[in-house]
Amino acid sequence: MKPIVKDPASEKKLIDDGYIVVPFLSQEETADLKNFYYQFNSDKLEGMSATAHLPDIDRRMEMNNFIKKVFERAIAQTFINATALGGSFIAKGKGKNGTLTPHQDWNIVDELQFRSFNIWVPLVDLNENNGAICIMPGSHTWIQSYRSSNIGSAYHNVEPQLWERMTRLDMRAGEALIYDHRLIHASGENKTDKIRLAAVFGIIPDEASMLYYHKMDDKTVEIYESNKEFFLYENIFEGPKKLKRVGQVPYDFPSITVQQLDRFEKGPEIGLLGRLRAMLKLA
Repeated sequence: MKPIVKDPASEKKLIDDGYIVVPFLSQEETADLKNFYYQFNSDKLEGMSATAHLPDIDRRMEMNNFIKKVFERAIAQTFINATALGGSFIAKGKGKNGTLTPHQDWNIVDELQFRSFNIWVPLVDLNENNGAICIMPGSHTWIQSYRSSNIGSAYHNVEPQLWERMTRLDMRAGEALIYDHRLIHASGENKTDKIRLAAVFGIIPDEASMLYYHKMDDKTVEIYESNKEFFLYENIFEGPKKLKRVGQVPYDFPSITVQQLDRFEKGPEIGLLGRLRAMLKLA
């Protein structure tokens, strides 16, 4: 695969760990995004909201276009061989309803051939009190799976253990967390009276086509050709309306156990015993 970021050390970390944190926006650009958001949104909020899911399509696109305009400079400086998709403000208000449990983002490309990413930029400083994002380094390599609105998480049964083991990122406003969509991540409760505001933007390799995965029944997941307009304009939680079906895969994805999680964290076994276990499918 071609590199997706220009800096070789950052590209290697992105491959190995599934994420990087880099300087991204200037103080002025960060302030511009915050000011724009609060022109149209209250500074009071319960739970979480994403402008990408607004029912008002015109307002949704207005938010997207402004984020795209502000992000353009930094995207051009940071990425290579990449196509920018769409943007959204993510706001987390005070209270437990804003907690985001450990999860992976949806597949939007063929992950047997390509990677896809989010650029996640906090517009306020993050800490343990306002819902900082947490990540599980290396988890993007653990299993191959399919993910969408109606496909359950393979890690649902080990969420308590994931919370205990994840790394919290106390980022500064304007920094960017660039992460593989397969990376397990979460964010805790915002215990403060101020909204934890972030802006996010999708990135895929310029060679990749977008896809949409949808579970039809307990045996089958169907694959559809997609595009960024579908994600920008449609209600993506309602299924593949107007998209062309191009294939299907069996619905036989694992439900990860604590024992498997322990093995994932340890990494591949080495030596004769490890090879024998692998041959016997016990590893």
